[in-house]
Amino acid sequence: MIATAVRSRAKAALRWIGGRRLLVGFTGRYLCARIVMEWPVFFAREVLRPSGVRYYHLRESGLQVALRHAALDAATLTEIFYQYEYRPHPDVASKIGDPKSIVDLGANVGLFGVFASSYWPRSTIVGYEADPDNVAVHELAIGANALQDRWRVIACAAGASDGEVELANGRAMRSFVVEDDTDPGVPTIHVPVRDVLADVCAADLVKIDIEGGEWAILLDPRFVDSPPRALVVEYHPHLCPEVDPRGAAERALLAAGMTIYPAWHRPEGYGMLWAWRA
Repeated sequence: MIATAVRSRAKAALRWIGGRRLLVGFTGRYLCARIVMEWPVFFAREVLRPSGVRYYHLRESGLQVALRHAALDAATLTEIFYQYEYRPHPDVASKIGDPKSIVDLGANVGLFGVFASSYWPRSTIVGYEADPDNVAVHELAIGANALQDRWRVIACAAGASDGEVELANGRAMRSFVVEDDTDPGVPTIHVPVRDVLADVCAADLVKIDIEGGEWAILLDPRFVDSPPRALVVEYHPHLCPEVDPRGAAERALLAAGMTIYPAWHRPEGYGMLWAWRA
């Protein structure tokens, strides 16, 4: 009993120390590092921010992730494998079942693909990613896990029509499409856009995180008429046609005849919703 009390106080002290303003960055990096088997090396690199792509094995599945410490890819790693943002609630999981076809819009460096390939091991995954730097790392992740037979990434922006857009690139998970006649304040490139509605509507599960590009897809009549079997979308204020992004996303999904399960919402207007066909 005494030993239990001592351990409890020790844990409380560690939480207090880890939460202090000067140490919170190191605490976060340590927690993130513990996701992978090579955690001491990971932690050191998170502090030093070396350039280049590094590979690590996940403790949970043994699969490899490829990421750039200098580009802060570890933030996405934390979201997916520590906060488990894409692990569906049991109520949602029972509705989704075992999806065979997964479409990943805003595929970034493939961390969701690594998660999905393990969590739904019988699925095929097609990712769309606009930023060429992210695509290069994504392809390394596919190769590192020898999953080319069921996982691929397409180097283009996902949209509701073919064309071209200006992209603020080189920003890792924060690359975004630039609105017409606006100055993003950062370097940009032009990238192709592919109409993905056919793939989206035919999929068992669609993940959407495209920094405002979701609105053109969610509001397209083809999506409304024939939505995917299930979807998880991160909605953004950027490019939202309404002042209330959460309400706009919910109305779009309800108009498509989908049932909604809110995952989280932030006061700034960002949030995540799960949805599935009734």
